[in-house]
Amino acid sequence: MEAEKRRRGRPTGSRVDPGERRALLLDAAERAIRANGPDVGLGDVAAEAGFVRSAVYAMYPNRDALLAALSERTAQRLLADITRRAEGSSDLRQRMALFFDVVCGWIAAEPDVHRALNSDPATGVFEQLAAAVEFMLTAAFAADARAPASAPWSRAIVGSAVSAAEWWCRTGTMTRAELVEHLTALCWDGGAALPFVDDDIKAIDIRRP
Repeated sequence: MEAEKRRRGRPTGSRVDPGERRALLLDAAERAIRANGPDVGLGDVAAEAGFVRSAVYAMYPNRDALLAALSERTAQRLLADITRRAEGSSDLRQRMALFFDVVCGWIAAEPDVHRALNSDPATGVFEQLAAAVEFMLTAAFAADARAPASAPWSRAIVGSAVSAAEWWCRTGTMTRAELVEHLTALCWDGGAALPFVDDDIKAIDIRRP
C-alpha cells in the first residue's frame, strides 16, 4: 500500500541502480520540458520524477550536465532510427535523405525539447549528431588523399538540416517530404548544382526586408 502512495518515478532504495536512476531522470526531464517549456530547471525535473533535489544533484551536478546527457541519449536514438530505417539499403543518397527526414521530423515533433537540447552548441544534440557524421565521413574519406575536412562538412550538413527545419516549422510552406528532397539535393549534388551567375551577388540588396 505504501508503495502505491510513492510518487511517480520515486526510487525504491537500493533496488534502483545508478543507471536506472539516470534513465528515470532523463525521462522525467523530457516530460518536464514538454510540459513547461525549454527553460526548466533541476527542481522541475526532480518534481516530475518524484525525487528529492539531492537525488538529482547526486546524478547531475547542474542543469547543463543533465541536458548534455539527454542530448547524447537523444542523438543515439535518432541515429538508431536512421540505421533501422536504412537497413538493407546501399543507396547512399537515400541514406542521406533518411538522415534529414529523421532530424526534421524530430524538430517538428519535439520543438521545446529541441530548443532545450541545443541551448549549448558544444554539447547539444546536433553537435552529437555532427560528431557522428564527422566519424562516418572520416572513415569514408580514409583512402582519399584529397579528402575534405570532415569536421566542417559534418557541421554544415547537420546545420543546414536544423536551420531549414526550423524555417519549415515556422512557415509550413511545403511538405516534409519536399523539404527533405531539397536538403538532399543540395547536400548530395553540392554547390556545383547551384544556378549562380556573377550578377546574382551584385544584384542582392541587403536593405531589402
